[in-house]
Amino acid sequence: MQTNKKNVEMLQKARVALPFTKIRERAFEGAFFGVALVAMAGWVYFVTLLLVRCLLWFLG
Repeated sequence: MQTNKKNVEMLQKARVALPFTKIRERAFEGAFFGVALVAMAGWVYFVTLLLVRCLLWFLG
């Protein structure tokens, strides 16, 4: 009977921990996606700036 009670307690703890785990995983994925977007925006800005400077250098 004692082991059955412990199993029930463990299952209840797991059910409580499951939503927090999902929230933590979603937050990590969101942060990673945000950093990737900022990095891509930086590269787009850098390449665009480089192309504009080259265009102005050729025309000037």
